[in-house]
Amino acid sequence: MKLNTRGKLAVLVIVVLIINMSVVGCFKKSSKLKKGVVATVNGTEISETEYKELLNYYLSELRASYSLTDDTLNKDMGAGTTLLDSLKSEILDTIIMGQIIAKEAAANNIKVDEGELQKLYEESHLKLMEENENYKKMIEENKIDGDFIKNQMGKNLLYDKYKIFYLDKIKITDETARAFYDENEELFHSEEIRARHILVGEEQLAKDIIKKLEEGEDFVELAKEHSIEPGAEQSGGDLGYFSRDINFVPEFKEAAFALEIGQISKPIKTEHGYHVITVEDRIEKDVEFEDAVEGIKYSLKETDYQNHINEMFEKADIVKSDKL
Repeated sequence: MKLNTRGKLAVLVIVVLIINMSVVGCFKKSSKLKKGVVATVNGTEISETEYKELLNYYLSELRASYSLTDDTLNKDMGAGTTLLDSLKSEILDTIIMGQIIAKEAAANNIKVDEGELQKLYEESHLKLMEENENYKKMIEENKIDGDFIKNQMGKNLLYDKYKIFYLDKIKITDETARAFYDENEELFHSEEIRARHILVGEEQLAKDIIKKLEEGEDFVELAKEHSIEPGAEQSGGDLGYFSRDINFVPEFKEAAFALEIGQISKPIKTEHGYHVITVEDRIEKDVEFEDAVEGIKYSLKETDYQNHINEMFEKADIVKSDKL
């Protein structure tokens, strides 16, 4: 999904998206935490108020931007867990991780400049309140306080500064990058094909079309005549160029990339019907090490940082409420 303007601010404000963490740590669940406390991190309490404020903002943004309903949020995703359950857990982990990072930042004398924070607050939140009626409505209807927004922005800036501090300490040599390049050749090879297809509802019709193609009839004209895909009458079944990571059904994608240029597929059954596919062009390209080296170094640094985040989470003494 593309983020709209509000979505971009959500990415800025919601810590879970800023930290981009994927942690599986050890923690205890307890029903004996003090009233109004949802967790403790190394003895420091996380209040129910702080947790609910961030959860409320997150849910408000999701409902406004992606039309999530209560029915969707409370639908069982399997094993008795709902999307809302997952969001609650994620938000709490976000706050926990934020406290851990803030402690590390303080230990390294990393601080947020008040002027920098005020500028960000004015150029994002206040500007959107003036220019975007939908954003303003979302904020006002959910009674989201400006101080809360600014406070979260301050936390995010601190986390960003800590990440930059940590990444700057990591040195990745050309030799290390080269070893990664040599061991992961498939990551640096791109392949795109240009394909057409004819989509029909019955296998026999697909077979009849293949026979006509083998007899020399024009693929484009047959697509315009028979394909039930919307727009096929104008496109002649043209799908343009696409790579293997395109969001097509697996059966279709596998069959298309297996074809040689000019070859016609057998009928390919998917959830949409039966496809007859042909490939008109194929472009393959290898990314040279010299063009990839800086990206590899950055990726390896990011992996190192993620491991660092996970390690801090795992080492922390965390107790969570058994009811959120």
